[in-house]
Amino acid sequence: MKFIKSLILIIFFIGIVLSQSFPCPFYRSLSLSSPVLSGGDIYILQNLLTRTKGLENLSLSSNFDSDTEMALGKFQSLNNLKSTGVLDVETANLLLELNSADGYKDNGQIPPGFLYKVHIPVYKNRSIETTATLYDADLNVLLQFTVRTHGQNNNATGLAQNEFCNSGNTPTGLMTFDLNSPEPDPTDFGPYPINRAVQGIAGNAFIIISNIRDGILMHTGEWPDWNPTLPMPNSHGCVHGHPTDIDAVQTILTEKLGIQIRNNTFTAVPYLHQPQGILSIELIE
Repeated sequence: MKFIKSLILIIFFIGIVLSQSFPCPFYRSLSLSSPVLSGGDIYILQNLLTRTKGLENLSLSSNFDSDTEMALGKFQSLNNLKSTGVLDVETANLLLELNSADGYKDNGQIPPGFLYKVHIPVYKNRSIETTATLYDADLNVLLQFTVRTHGQNNNATGLAQNEFCNSGNTPTGLMTFDLNSPEPDPTDFGPYPINRAVQGIAGNAFIIISNIRDGILMHTGEWPDWNPTLPMPNSHGCVHGHPTDIDAVQTILTEKLGIQIRNNTFTAVPYLHQPQGILSIELIE
């Protein structure tokens, strides 16, 4: 009986700790008294705060300064939280809930100088696979194919993570895109050339790529026990496609459009090549 009571107490305290954990990408309390007043989490915080009416002009300095404290306090006040100007767990969760959506909408165009475009509409529930469209520079449809943009925390649990986490959902927004030689691990990435998101231009992609996250690819895999009638596995932030479709994409790009296969730079920054395409991902529900 004593052992059972002790176990119950341990579980209870673990629950308290977990309930008080910061949601990714936040991992610490932030205030003017914080020992470190700069970082990527502060940059994300400032970007999210600017999506609240009246806070649009907050400086994106990556430094937790008095202006950030005041903006955070105003956000708290507007949302019936105690106006402390301190980022706590409750404020972090509400900020992500209310301000994560970037409002980005694809304009149906392709910027000058790019040779191809991939457009992907996504749902808030990333377990729903969607249809991507590959266009040429004149916006002719070259291919439509099924993709999955569901991130996860690790292979053991597969829990979903938001776009601001290192292994979270593929970010929405507009970003440059380029064809790279295959990754060395065909089991996880497939044997074909992959497309790499290089630099964010608009939406959440502008905040994240490549300031916070890199290594976001469009690829396939040689997934055990998978066949095309099944949903594809979750990724660590990449766009997954069926093997035949990823092969078709690289074939169209190289043979029809003359796109060069760049030497794979992996996660090296700055990117050494001029991106040849763009990727546009928009939330539709």
